[in-house]
Amino acid sequence: MSKPVRVLLVDDKKDYCESLSGVARHNNIQLEYKLDWETGFEFLKNDPSIEFVILDGKGKIEADQEVEKDNFALRAMKDLDAYALQIGRHIPYCVNTGFIDRFESFVGNVQIYEKKEEDRNKMFKYIAQEVSKSDYRTARLKYEEPFIAFDKGIISNTHEHLLVQIIQAFEASDFRKKNINVQRDLLEAIYIGLNNPIPCIPEQLFHQHGKPILGLCTRFMEDKPTRTNQGDEFKLDKGVPTDIKAAFRKLKESTSRFSHLDDEVIVKLPFSSNTLLLLEVLEWLPEFVETNYKNYI
Repeated sequence: MSKPVRVLLVDDKKDYCESLSGVARHNNIQLEYKLDWETGFEFLKNDPSIEFVILDGKGKIEADQEVEKDNFALRAMKDLDAYALQIGRHIPYCVNTGFIDRFESFVGNVQIYEKKEEDRNKMFKYIAQEVSKSDYRTARLKYEEPFIAFDKGIISNTHEHLLVQIIQAFEASDFRKKNINVQRDLLEAIYIGLNNPIPCIPEQLFHQHGKPILGLCTRFMEDKPTRTNQGDEFKLDKGVPTDIKAAFRKLKESTSRFSHLDDEVIVKLPFSSNTLLLLEVLEWLPEFVETNYKNYI
């Protein structure tokens, strides 16, 4: 059996949530539920493995509300669309309601299902179809380990779409130089994560606007004495394997070397090599952080 689809259900009826969770398991769906939207939305933002969201038609936006709100689904849909835009990854959703007549105006904009057995089975089928089309799930099924650094919050999930883009291009044999630009962005995202939230790379090795100075950050991760223009010197003094040091250096040099080329120029071997090195660095990163900065994840 394939890996279960992780779905968030937001519905203020706990008995219904537990009942639907049991049925969902038989459809290869792992259902997590929350009873109000604010709690559910926060859970979603902290758990990037959620691949689909089921929204009640009427529900509680805040935990302390005593009555359901008619604008619950609309508010949740707006939040989901805005968040998807922020993180660069589509999060599919549907409405599951006992008041289907009230949602005629939503038809065409979102899938709506009634809380009855026939519609429930259609909803499960729709979830499977939508998730199977997800670029994120396709990439993650084949390359699970590199995503763990995002799961643990080492790298912000606002950068996760970069990894998906690189994997897509690699699988499609799309070796255009423009994809090396994405690899450079992901390398920068790794360095940013190793500055905040992980207090590894000093802020003095970053530009004032927060972008990493690639040459200095790379030298630092090679565990070499690293001197800034202001004369400050820093050294990592943490265990970094020789091959990972070399990977950081190769990625920095390769993503800089081709910056002058047109985006459509084919750079097959550098792109392929960089992709595998990024996957290797990302797979190593959680172990490094857990060993040296355990309290920060």
